[in-house]
Amino acid sequence: MRYLAFVFLSLAVAGCGSSPSELQYYRLPAVAAKAPVVDSSKVLVIEPVIVASYLNSNALVYQNNEVNLQLTRTHQWAEALDQQLTRNLQAHLSGALTDWRVTQQVSSPGDSRLTVQVTQFHTTADGVVLISGQAHLLTGAVVKQMPFELQLPIADDGYDEVVKTLGQGWSQVAAQIAAAITESPSS
Repeated sequence: MRYLAFVFLSLAVAGCGSSPSELQYYRLPAVAAKAPVVDSSKVLVIEPVIVASYLNSNALVYQNNEVNLQLTRTHQWAEALDQQLTRNLQAHLSGALTDWRVTQQVSSPGDSRLTVQVTQFHTTADGVVLISGQAHLLTGAVVKQMPFELQLPIADDGYDEVVKTLGQGWSQVAAQIAAAITESPSS
């Protein structure tokens, strides 16, 4: 309840024309990058993550109810969300797939390719973050679909906690994708 009151107060203050609020910038928590595998015969090319059009702005997104989404005015991403998601995904997968070379550069037509589309990546009035979408692994002529959907409670009040929880959720998505790639018969 405290979280809900804080969010509504923040939105109300952001809407007041007479008292401009200071812009706050956020980025997802950094992921430690692993040294790339150079001699691996398995190559995974990560395509840039595609985000739903309502997420394709600098604003963090807040869902008021089942049908209403608001873009925050004073709480902004410091860098485009799709770029952050792509870089974090690559770092996570590099660490998890130790016998793969994980890259964004195609080196041969036989490389496995990973595409990810994110349809939800925001917070709600209920104090949870929603992360959902679909990943596709293309290996040769085989396409493996990997849908993901998470609802994670936010531990404390404030947009710092929202962003940290979104980062934790994205780490879980990356772990799910890594597990699916490892279990894939072509890997």
